[in-house]
Amino acid sequence: MDIQSFQSFPHRTYTCWSYFAYWATAGICVTSWSLVSSIIGIGLSAGEPCDAVLVGSFFAALLGFMAGQCGRHHYLGFMMMSRAAFGLWGSYFSITICVFESLIFFGIQAYYGGQAVVVVLNAIFPQFLRLKNTLPKSAGITTQALLGFLIYFSSSPCTGSKKNNDPGELVKPSVSLAKVDRIFAMLASISSVAGAYTGGSVRVSDWTRYRKTMNAPVVPLITTMPVTITIGVLVGILVTSAGNSMYGEIIWIPLLLLQRLQETQYTAACRTGTFFAGLGLLSSQVFVNVTQNGFQQGMDIAAFLPRYFDIKRGAILVCIIGIVIQPWRFLSQAATFLPVLNSFGVFIAPMTGILCTDYWIVRRQRLIVADLYQPHGVYWFTFGINWRAMLAFCLGFWPSMPGFICAFTGDPVAEGWARIYQLTYFVGLMLGGGLYYVICKVWPMPGARENVLLNDETIEDVSDGASASLEAGETLL
Repeated sequence: MDIQSFQSFPHRTYTCWSYFAYWATAGICVTSWSLVSSIIGIGLSAGEPCDAVLVGSFFAALLGFMAGQCGRHHYLGFMMMSRAAFGLWGSYFSITICVFESLIFFGIQAYYGGQAVVVVLNAIFPQFLRLKNTLPKSAGITTQALLGFLIYFSSSPCTGSKKNNDPGELVKPSVSLAKVDRIFAMLASISSVAGAYTGGSVRVSDWTRYRKTMNAPVVPLITTMPVTITIGVLVGILVTSAGNSMYGEIIWIPLLLLQRLQETQYTAACRTGTFFAGLGLLSSQVFVNVTQNGFQQGMDIAAFLPRYFDIKRGAILVCIIGIVIQPWRFLSQAATFLPVLNSFGVFIAPMTGILCTDYWIVRRQRLIVADLYQPHGVYWFTFGINWRAMLAFCLGFWPSMPGFICAFTGDPVAEGWARIYQLTYFVGLMLGGGLYYVICKVWPMPGARENVLLNDETIEDVSDGASASLEAGETLL
């Protein structure tokens, strides 16, 4: 059931408001706040990150609409869309990329949730506020933060202020950039935002297949993400700048700003305000992680290993890995956070270009649905892998690799490679999609323009046949 088409099943109950709520949680959360402040940290003024986030999130939303069409029209999830483009075995490659990205984001969101727990406990128990750190500096986290992190996981289901005469120096960047460097910093920020959020939006067909009416997901997909993320960005700019005016430093994680407030003004009013602020942010983080990462990755893992995992088991596995990866190490500073975001674009962008080109241009939204569940059909390609998609993917991401390696190792690289890496999302998207189209024109695929939907009898036959083959070890369903 986790990866079947829902063409004739009674599960399609999602309305326009359902999709609005889903995307609003992705936009109005701690990540949006922290993202803009980290962009300021690389030299952009406060107004420029707003533009970068708006443009980047709009690109992600537009590609989400394109990727979601497979769910709207064929009632198929991301796994099936990947099978059509990469092949029955090749689809596991694209799933692995998305799983890896979401594991990182799940851990980051969980770390933020743990910080929210710390804020709440600080407000209730003065002893917890003064808890001595017993962990070494190399751990990258304090005893207090680690306890909050673990408490968040144990309770998971899958704004403080100070009177100030002005909001702070909103347009003052932390470093000074030359004009050319500023332009590329702006483009790099757009690329980072688009790459980070496209990782979630490209899999939205997992949710659009539940739509109640054909147009229910359309407006929320295109508008909600850019609007809500930009709102989160504006709030982050105002409060972070005010915090900079108060404490003389940029505290770009709001929960750390609340903790700093508790350390400097532990009054009854402060405890009350920070308690409710922490509780609200905690609720937000739980909701975001459950909907955007936990269950989303549960679907991917269930599609990856359907014999051993359903959505619930997959979500539990994600929780375990989310602890093991020590996500706080990604958030130590802006110089680390942005390369993490940019790294997603290196692999997500060409994959997204290939998926959208395959569905919209090469196949013109036509699929032989039954063959997506059967080995040796038109989507078997060559030993279960569509070599056209794999070749386009490799050609799409390799130009960004020198800059990608440099970003994490610090090794010198030619300026041209560094600039390409700053634009990795756009380079990968256009190269992956464009080259895939050219390759498919030179070496056409069988069944590319055929469209065969499932009727009630076919759905039953495919499900029964796939189950029988699964027991025999012959199918990938």
